[in-house]
Amino acid sequence: MTNIVGSRTLRSQWDETVRCYGGCTFLVYVATDDSVRRYTYAEFDALVRRTANWFLELGIEKGELVALHLHNTPEYLVCWLALAQIGAVSVPLNEHYRLPESSYVLKKCQIRTVITEPRTLDIYTGNREMLGLDRLILTGGRTDAAGVLNWADGTARQPETLRCVRPVSTEEMAVILFTSGTTQHPKGAVYTHCNVIYGGLVHVAQMGMEHGDRFLSSMPCYHMDFQEMAAMPVICTGSVLVMVEHYSARRFWRQVVDFKASFTDTMSIMNRTMLLQPVQPWEKDHCLKQIYFSMGLSDEEKDAFEQRFGVSLLNSYGMTETVSGVTCSPLCGEKRWPSVGRPALSYEIKIINCDGDEVPPGTLGEICVHGVPGQSIVAGYYRDAKATAALIDADGWLHSGDRGYLDADGWLYFVDRWGNMIKRAGENISSLEVECVLNSSPLVADAAVIGVPDPIRDQAVKAFVQLTPGASVTADELQSYCAARLAKFKVPTLWAFVEDFPRTATGKIRKSQLR
Repeated sequence: MTNIVGSRTLRSQWDETVRCYGGCTFLVYVATDDSVRRYTYAEFDALVRRTANWFLELGIEKGELVALHLHNTPEYLVCWLALAQIGAVSVPLNEHYRLPESSYVLKKCQIRTVITEPRTLDIYTGNREMLGLDRLILTGGRTDAAGVLNWADGTARQPETLRCVRPVSTEEMAVILFTSGTTQHPKGAVYTHCNVIYGGLVHVAQMGMEHGDRFLSSMPCYHMDFQEMAAMPVICTGSVLVMVEHYSARRFWRQVVDFKASFTDTMSIMNRTMLLQPVQPWEKDHCLKQIYFSMGLSDEEKDAFEQRFGVSLLNSYGMTETVSGVTCSPLCGEKRWPSVGRPALSYEIKIINCDGDEVPPGTLGEICVHGVPGQSIVAGYYRDAKATAALIDADGWLHSGDRGYLDADGWLYFVDRWGNMIKRAGENISSLEVECVLNSSPLVADAAVIGVPDPIRDQAVKAFVQLTPGASVTADELQSYCAARLAKFKVPTLWAFVEDFPRTATGKIRKSQLR
């Protein structure tokens, strides 16, 4: 069955857009020091093709998985598109990952090439042999470390015409996005080329995006939010991507105004921190049509934000595994806040109980999304058949693990997430992963980690710790211990020391009592 993507790939979509809109602005990059870099589609395509040719020269193979350990930079987009040009697969890593987290992904994916930057280079230079790396590529700086290839030098001498056009089909892997859930280690969501284009086209329709619009995003490049809600809608329409290096509550709205953004996307932490800033007389002098929004705000917060900034929030629901927002508030008419909207075209939603039976309207249960694996939902999890089978059943229903309900008219209301996942400022955190780090300390006998409400970040990470008999350690010392082993957003900020834990008959800690 033909879908809206047809035979397109990330490479063919990019090439088509460059042919049609080569002289138009593609990227406006806003760095934290307020410097700005601008590229037309043609100028950026020259960088992409030179990089692709260098990758071919280095021997990167078709279908090879390549890690991108980068934060929001133009080089990320260049490498992402260049790998698609040669039929290789991008594996973006969270910019905050340290050695244990990076090592897990690299070994899981048998990655031999890492593209990184000065801030994360040290993870790899001292552990290259242990990680089994053939190639280590540095962008955005220089180093004296032996065996590190420099992206700027390697691409400068390459031609702008692709020297080898490898066959790539829409069903092949394009990207693997690792996402944390209720397990200790993240799972790799497999995006085909069809998935990548599909998500972009869905969001174009949801937002009402047209050629020439300007989408400003500070979402991290290693997230689905950036790839499918910002970059791909822009590329599919030949529009302008305003890429902000890092979100700043103090500067974000000024950037929206100054760069004449037509669209932007936010999470609740961003809306809340913007509301905390001093009111400015120019705040409503913007060009926004609406804001694509996810994660909950109270009625009071939502009303305060929309009234202060003079813009509507398009509430939505989706996850990495659904490729796009599978629901969104409509552009026109009623929105039924706090509903997250009705299903987008080609998606179906049902609510089931613990027995797997569909429940009537108004009944709380698990949100399930029907789609086509490899097209409208992910193909599965990389090298994890068991987790894939648990995610997508034989009838094509994706089991989200989230709780919600449908009303009688088919509007979806998201309630919360099941399991032990903690949602902190838009990042998913596995409590088991943090517990494993704490339990690795000889001073800790046992530990339990939960999420607790946070008025700004949605949830804070709280650790309950039972010390080894005779041990003495402070919360600050344990926090430092975790910071050396975990990305900073996973490190607990709230601590409690206990003599013992409430447990089940099998010895499991009763987290419900801790909450």
